[in-house]
Amino acid sequence: MLLLTALLLISCTEVNTTDPLDSYKYWAGAKPPDDLKIVNGQYWQSAHWTKEYVLYLKLEPTDEWWDAFLNQNLISPDTDEWTKPGDAPTWFRPSDHSIRYGGGEDFDQGSRYFRDTLTGECYIYEIQL
Repeated sequence: MLLLTALLLISCTEVNTTDPLDSYKYWAGAKPPDDLKIVNGQYWQSAHWTKEYVLYLKLEPTDEWWDAFLNQNLISPDTDEWTKPGDAPTWFRPSDHSIRYGGGEDFDQGSRYFRDTLTGECYIYEIQL
């Protein structure tokens, strides 16, 4: 009974971090690969067992990593209207040279992914509520 209670309490803990590596690890479930530079991050996860979360990341991936990420997650360029959330961190500023990806799903909560065509910098905003 004590073990069950402990498991329930652990699974009901809110997560809130602005540490870039921790943000990535909570989101991806593992450390980033050596060729992926995590520049900034912010991650919030509810205490609810359904894993509701909001993620902001700024990263410098290789072309191979970015392409694999888009392909694995079936993410395509987005041309719909999109407004940056009001709670976005000050460093979350995709440039005008960025291609925006995401949207187009039947149930779009607003997650978007950006890649600067000049610098290769990427920004990820992912929300699951």
